[in-house]
Amino acid sequence: MISKLFRDVLVYALFLSSQVYAQAQVDTSTTGALTPLSSKSKICNVLDYGAAADNKTDIGPAIIKAFSSCASSGGATIYIPPGSYSIATGVTLNKGSAYAIQIDGLITLTSDGSFGGNAIVIENASDVEVFSSNTLGAINGQGYITRITSSGQNARLLRFISCENISIHDIILVDSPTFHLVFNSVSNLEAYQITIRGPNKGGTDGIDLICTDNCWLHDIEVTNRDECVSVKSPSQNVLIENMYCNQSGGMSIGSLTADGVTSSADAAAVSNITMRNIYIHQCTQMLMIKTFPGGSGATGYVKNSLFENFWAYDTTYGLDIDQYWESHTTPDTGAVALSSLTFNNWTGTVDNGVSRGPIVIRGSDIVPLTDITLTNIDMWTVNQNKILNQCKNVYGTGYCAGTSTASSLTTFTTTVTTTSPPVGFTSPTSPAWGLGTTGYGLTIPIPIYTPAVFWSPASAGVASGSATSDAVTSSASSAAAVKTSAASTGSSPSSKVATSTEKAATAIVTSLAVSPPTSSSPSTTFAVAGVVTSASESSSIVETLAAAGAESTTISEFTPSISSVSTPVASSTEATASIPSISASSSVTSSEIPVFTPSIPSNATIITASTTALETTLLTSSIPTTQSGLPLPSGAPSEPGYNPDEWECKW
Repeated sequence: MISKLFRDVLVYALFLSSQVYAQAQVDTSTTGALTPLSSKSKICNVLDYGAAADNKTDIGPAIIKAFSSCASSGGATIYIPPGSYSIATGVTLNKGSAYAIQIDGLITLTSDGSFGGNAIVIENASDVEVFSSNTLGAINGQGYITRITSSGQNARLLRFISCENISIHDIILVDSPTFHLVFNSVSNLEAYQITIRGPNKGGTDGIDLICTDNCWLHDIEVTNRDECVSVKSPSQNVLIENMYCNQSGGMSIGSLTADGVTSSADAAAVSNITMRNIYIHQCTQMLMIKTFPGGSGATGYVKNSLFENFWAYDTTYGLDIDQYWESHTTPDTGAVALSSLTFNNWTGTVDNGVSRGPIVIRGSDIVPLTDITLTNIDMWTVNQNKILNQCKNVYGTGYCAGTSTASSLTTFTTTVTTTSPPVGFTSPTSPAWGLGTTGYGLTIPIPIYTPAVFWSPASAGVASGSATSDAVTSSASSAAAVKTSAASTGSSPSSKVATSTEKAATAIVTSLAVSPPTSSSPSTTFAVAGVVTSASESSSIVETLAAAGAESTTISEFTPSISSVSTPVASSTEATASIPSISASSSVTSSEIPVFTPSIPSNATIITASTTALETTLLTSSIPTTQSGLPLPSGAPSEPGYNPDEWECKW
C-alpha cells in the first residue's frame, strides 16, 4: 500500500493540472484516403484471379493474388463484383499504398464453423479505401453456426493493423463469431456509413479502436450486445459522432490497466476523445469507462475528453464509470487517473433508476477522479418513481461530484436522489430504427439486407476504368422505388418476361466534369444520351468523354430484357399501391417492385425505352464536394428517426 503522504501529493497534483472542456483535436480534412478513387483506375477483378460467385469457391486466394499481382504497387482497385462468395482462407494484405477494395458482393465465411483468425486483414498500409458502391457489399461471419457447434471459431471480419490514411465506408458487417471491425494502431482514419449486425451476446464488439492519432468515426449503426464502439489504449485525438447503438453494449473506453498490473508497459494512455450525437436504444449503457485497479500510483490516464449530446431510450445504465472493473480482489495500490472529463447534454431514460441510476461512478480510493464536469444531465426512469445518482471519489462540478481545493482529497460517496423528472422533460419513445427488445438471436441467421441500411453509397463510389471489367455500379442505387411492369410476348400465360430492374436493358454512363469545385459552384455531372448496341460502343463513349476532359467515367451493363418499362415513383408506399393497377392490365403477366437506396438526386433525368439493345440512362446532378463524396449532417438532432419511404435518416 502506498503511503498516505504519497497519495495526498499525487491527487493534489492531478487536481491542479486539470483542464476544462478539453476535447479531441481532430483535423477531419486529413482523415481518410489521400488520393481519390479516380486515381485508382486499374481494375483487379477477382474473377480474373480464380474467384467465382457460386457461394462455394474460396475467394481468399483470389483476393490475395489480385493484390500481389495487380494492386499492391498502387493506382488500382481490387474489385469484387455483385454475387455470393465463400471465404475459407484468411486474407492478409501486407504493405501497399494507394489502392482500393470495392466490395459489391456478399462474402460469407465457411459454413462449417471452422474458420479461425481474421477474414480480411490489411496491415502496414497507407492510402487505402475499402467500400461498396451498391449497398450490397457485405461480409457475413455466420457466427450462429459457431455458437451451435461450439467450434471455438474466433474470426474477426475486418481488421486494420498499423495503417495510416484509411477510409472505409458503405459496408455491411454481419454476425462475426467475435469482433466485427478492428483498428489496431491506425492514424488519419475515416470510417463512416457502416452497418454492423451482431447477436444478442457479449464478445461481439462492433468496432474496437486503437488510434495513434487523428481518427474520425461517424454515421455508423451497430446492433449487438457488446460495445457499439470501444476506444482502447493507447489512443488520442478521436472524434466519434452520429452513432446509432441499437440493442448493444453502448459506447465505451477500456478496459484499461495501470502500469504494473500485468506488465511494465500496459499503462493506459487515452486522451482528447470527443463523442457526440450518440443515440442509444435499449443498450446496456450509454457510456462506460472501465479500468482495473492495481499497479503503483496513478500510472496511466484518461483525460481531456468531451462526451456530449447523448440520447437514450430505456437503457440499463446511463453513465457508468467503474475503476474496479471485474476485479474485487486485486490489491488496491493504484489506478488509472481519470481527469478533465466533461459530460454535457445527456437526455433520455434508464430502465430502473433506483437499482441503476443514470450516473453511477465507482472511483478509485487511491486515485480519485478530478475535474469531472456533469452538466445538463436530464434523465429519468421507465420503471420507478425516482432515480439515484451515485458518485464515489469524484471531484469536479455538477450533480454528485464533490468540490475541494484541499491538498488532501478524501474518499467519499455521494448519492443524489431525484423524485420527479427534470423540468420540461419529455419521455422519449422507441425510434423507428430500434430493434425489438431481444436483438438478434444466437442460433439463427442474422438478416443482411433487411431492414435496409441507413446509408446510400457515396455518389463518386466507383473507380475510373471499372467498365473494362464489367463493373456493376450505380444502377443498383436507383430512385427510392422503381415500378416495373413486363408485357407478355404472346397469348400463352406461360410466356413471361423478366421484370427485375437488375435485368433491365440499362447502361449508365456518368462523367464527372474536370472543372474544380468552388464554394459557389460545386463540380457538376454531365453525360451523353442515346441507345448503344454493344459494350464496345459503350467503351467508345468512355474514350470520347475522356478526350473531352472528363475526370472519371463509370459504366455498368445488364442483360437486356424484352419490352420492360420502368418509371420512378416517389416512395415505397406509392410503389406498393401501384401493383393492383399494373396487375389489372391484360397485357401484364407479372409485376415486381425492387427497392434500392436513393443515391440518384431528385433532379436526375432518367431516359428509358423498350429495346433489346443496351440502353443509356443519363443523369444530370450536382456532386457533393465533402470528404469522401457525401455531405455531412449539420447540427445535433434532439432525437433520431427513420423514414423508410425516403430511405434516409431524419431528425
